[in-house]
Amino acid sequence: MKHSVCFIDDKIPVNQFFDDTDVVTGMVIDFLLKNPDTKWYDIVVKKLCEKLRSESDKWAFSAFTSPAFYENYIKDNVYSPEIVIYDWDYKVGAGCDGSEEYLLSILEKSSTMIFVFSEDDNVEAINQIVQKDKFTVYGDRLSVINKGEKESVEKIFSQIEKKEANNFSFRYGHDIVFNSNAIINKILSDISKLSIEEYVSSIGSFDGNKYISTNKDFVDAIMPRYKNLLRNLFPMQEFSIKKTSEPKLEDVRRVWSYRLYDKTQEDYVNMGDLIKDSENHFYVVASSDCHMLEFWKKNFGYIALVPIYQVNSEEVKESINYLGKKNTVNITSLTNNKQSSLTILPCVPMNGDELADFVLIPKSLISIKVNKPEGQISSLKYKDFVGFEKVTSISDPFKSPLIQFVFDNISGYGCPDFPDVLKADINKTIKQIQS
Repeated sequence: MKHSVCFIDDKIPVNQFFDDTDVVTGMVIDFLLKNPDTKWYDIVVKKLCEKLRSESDKWAFSAFTSPAFYENYIKDNVYSPEIVIYDWDYKVGAGCDGSEEYLLSILEKSSTMIFVFSEDDNVEAINQIVQKDKFTVYGDRLSVINKGEKESVEKIFSQIEKKEANNFSFRYGHDIVFNSNAIINKILSDISKLSIEEYVSSIGSFDGNKYISTNKDFVDAIMPRYKNLLRNLFPMQEFSIKKTSEPKLEDVRRVWSYRLYDKTQEDYVNMGDLIKDSENHFYVVASSDCHMLEFWKKNFGYIALVPIYQVNSEEVKESINYLGKKNTVNITSLTNNKQSSLTILPCVPMNGDELADFVLIPKSLISIKVNKPEGQISSLKYKDFVGFEKVTSISDPFKSPLIQFVFDNISGYGCPDFPDVLKADINKTIKQIQS
């Protein structure tokens, strides 16, 4: 598999012949390597460039002479290399005075694998820096290699092989990014058959004499098609690993927290938002998104909330005791509790790395009146939802079933239980069929 590599180092001698503030292509590196007049001031830098260009079938190569130039480039271009080889020190005037900040920025903005490649006298200090909490969360994607060690270039490539075998984003990221870009281009190609007026008037809302379409309208319009294309037209390769041990609970909780919730801050209040008030009481927004678009017109200013409680709270202990000892809680999914109507919202991301579990009891739906700000006629924004703030959002495909679970438990029909003797006979019959 061909990987994209970006080498950031001010000792790449670009400025001898070219502007060194822009992206350095593989063709420029080829010129520098072949030109007898090129002065290479760092033999290890030259060796790394030779290695990458001699194996052009394996590496899509580009370079920058400063992380500041890299940052400037990605502001205006779609560019996200899978591997960054990152020098630490830059001479005065090279356009970089904050290697630590730039390193963190690259880690935060991409799934890039980064190899810090620096001189002997820097390595100890760099190792101390990357042990800071802000870097350790990216530990699997961040390595420090001593440029002065014997065969340091070979060490980079041996580590790349190990990362490809063990890191999900690195191993499968290219296919995911490539297919995602292809899907977006396909959707935009279809939309390009329409004029701006035709498209906006189809998905937006009419306000007096004009149509208004928000970013939310656009995303809601394209996401179902994006998901269908990703599943069917551009399928990913099958992911499989041999089981060597039981998964760690900590890892499972972290992955499911990412899958269940989205902490992206938004101006608008949406169904499925997990919110809290000024007294640290927590709720899930149950009002539908369709009605929230014209909140005061369709909801008359009332927002439906479901209170939720941390699992160790007194409210939960009291509610659980109501069940009695015979009715044990048996939750198998967000909406499936075989013994009672309560459910658990697990792994909710709180402050920092803390993940908390909450109990949701759907019978306790409440409604709050939000006063209408002067001139406000559309969606409810958090700035107008005084006393409440967003913690996170429940993501689909979990959000809609959870809200349906709430309303089914409030309005659903029930009937009397069978007597114990009849229940036992019915269950015995089913077990006989199963055997």
